Amino acid sequence: MSDNAAPVGPGDRSGGSLERARIGILAQENLPVPPPALGGSVSRVVYHLAHELARLERGRFDVTVCSREHPDVLEGLHDGVQYLRVGLDNDRRRHDLYRQLVGVLRRVNAPHRELQGMAFYARGYASEGLRRFAQLDMDVVHLHNASQFVPLARRIAPRAKVVLHMHSDWLVELPRRTVSRRLRSVDLVLGVSDYITTRIQHAHPELAGRCHTLHNGADLELARPRELLSPELRRVSEELRARFDLGTAPIVLHVGVFAPEKGTTELLTAFQRVLHDVPDSRLILVGPHGRYFHVRAEEGRRARADARRLESGYRNDVERLAAMLGRRVIMPGRVPHDQLPAYYALADVYTMPSSSPEPFSLTVPEAMGCGLPVVATAQGGNPEIVEDGVTGLLVPPRDEVALARAIVQLLENRRLAEAMGARARALVADRFTWRVQAARLAAYYDELVAARPCPS
Repeated sequence: MSDNAAPVGPGDRSGGSLERARIGILAQENLPVPPPALGGSVSRVVYHLAHELARLERGRFDVTVCSREHPDVLEGLHDGVQYLRVGLDNDRRRHDLYRQLVGVLRRVNAPHRELQGMAFYARGYASEGLRRFAQLDMDVVHLHNASQFVPLARRIAPRAKVVLHMHSDWLVELPRRTVSRRLRSVDLVLGVSDYITTRIQHAHPELAGRCHTLHNGADLELARPRELLSPELRRVSEELRARFDLGTAPIVLHVGVFAPEKGTTELLTAFQRVLHDVPDSRLILVGPHGRYFHVRAEEGRRARADARRLESGYRNDVERLAAMLGRRVIMPGRVPHDQLPAYYALADVYTMPSSSPEPFSLTVPEAMGCGLPVVATAQGGNPEIVEDGVTGLLVPPRDEVALARAIVQLLENRRLAEAMGARARALVADRFTWRVQAARLAAYYDELVAARPCPS
């Protein structure tokens, strides 16, 4: 099918002699697909899975992605994936009013849910997208994070199998009765890690048999070791080394939001210890100050007050610790995703120091794909990709001494670090590329489609 071809109608069910399953992927409303240059982790997952599914052998799937308007990619077929665009006009006013209410509730330390936990969240957007999927007679409707979309999908596209893909802990954070009611008719729940999947199964045992894991992946065409970088990215990396006056200094790198749950202050404190043993080392922190998103406020006034106090002062804490370290810490801010390999190429060690469990980081497989060993906290999804002593080192969360010791071990033993980095890239190539994940997702789809009743 060419990029000029019209969308396939509900009656055209074949690709040659083989029946092709129709997959409709509804992206979250907050960001478009393809993802923006800055941010958009879930959009990035949707984009890579959709395009890898479309490339699978024998054209097994007709893949359609529905998302909000994109400044450059209009409706139509792009690289084998059909794109639909849905506006947010019907939701915007209600969303704005509710955000104002949440602001008031946060200020008075009252219990509340964030917008994304409410039944009316993006209802107009989801309804319109699902109606368009129903017109195309989708075999599978694939949703992301928003459990409230499941009953809508069941009502609007009753013949489709419904998949809910969880990139977060929201199904555990929300009230159990609310989630059970929403997911009564879901066909498959995917977690981005065994950690997330197991948490869902324990919180909602009635869903246990419908829960499976689909890890995030990396694009090894982009995530490459420094010696395999494109000439353009190699030039960018060399310019960065000169701009930051790095010379031959050992480099520790972290990419992510600076937030309490991400362990930014623990990393800065640990790096003070690193400098005692490796005084010429540098720490590069790529990313913005921000807030780690929880769909529901903490239980209890004291817990909410403590969380708000920590969050409100966290930026000052990060900047104070960074200032104490002077030129040894470099904070370039947010970086376009396609430029990140130039930063990975500067580094000798990658860190994921999360103080709270990380569902499954996108940057860890990317860094490993670039041939970097990873020092990560031993919780959440981290141990599912970082094998302690093989592809990196795992340390207890919030243990700055252990974090510093692991970083020093890899900075001082280059041969060990390089061996771990090589094994890390091999592991990603074998188990954590987007192509591998798309093949696993295709197997889940095949099972669902095989169980779908034939049209009368």
